[in-house]
Amino acid sequence: MSDTASPKSEADYPEIDPVKRRASRIKLLTILAVFAIPLILATLYLQVVRMSGGAVGDTSRGQLIKPAVPLTAFSLQTPDEAFNLESLYGIWTMLYMPEGECLDACRMSLYNMRQVRLALNQRMDRVQRVVLAESADQLDESLLAEHLGLMVASGTPAEQAVLRDQVHAAESAMEPVTGAIYLLDPFGNVMLRFPADLPPKSMLKDIKHLLKVSRIG
Repeated sequence: MSDTASPKSEADYPEIDPVKRRASRIKLLTILAVFAIPLILATLYLQVVRMSGGAVGDTSRGQLIKPAVPLTAFSLQTPDEAFNLESLYGIWTMLYMPEGECLDACRMSLYNMRQVRLALNQRMDRVQRVVLAESADQLDESLLAEHLGLMVASGTPAEQAVLRDQVHAAESAMEPVTGAIYLLDPFGNVMLRFPADLPPKSMLKDIKHLLKVSRIG
């Protein structure tokens, strides 16, 4: 009798459950994503700052939030759909959070957001405009009619505070300003702050440069 074992055929091995195999793959990908995503974000951030040649974050333009701060889950509503963290993925976002009645400064900020986006020409679809409204009547219908495509997000005071507090926390190490416009990157990071008195041409230069050096969003 030979001591050499005969080779096993495929039939000798137990069949792996496809559902379990798929679950294992998802689990592995999730683990990889947990470690890979922060690295990707850091790499993108450094690339943008390096390629800006010092333009992004220059005091004559937008104020760079260093490092960029990732937002966590929040839940708001627009007239047409939900507005949450996933709404920020894959697109650049100009976020404005006016307080009180929308008077001249508020109206000017909305105007500047609209004009800056229009000035991006063929790249304008890579940027969305969002206003966090304190109440349903903060922006009247005649004003909204001037800003087609503007996303007006709202919710209960507690729901609004989840987003508002995160944005303010991101700028906690900076000099306080009022009426700023914030730029969020396609990963949902608070990246830039544009003070209300910053000329819109400066805001346009920063955003155009970011869209040029980044293929994301």
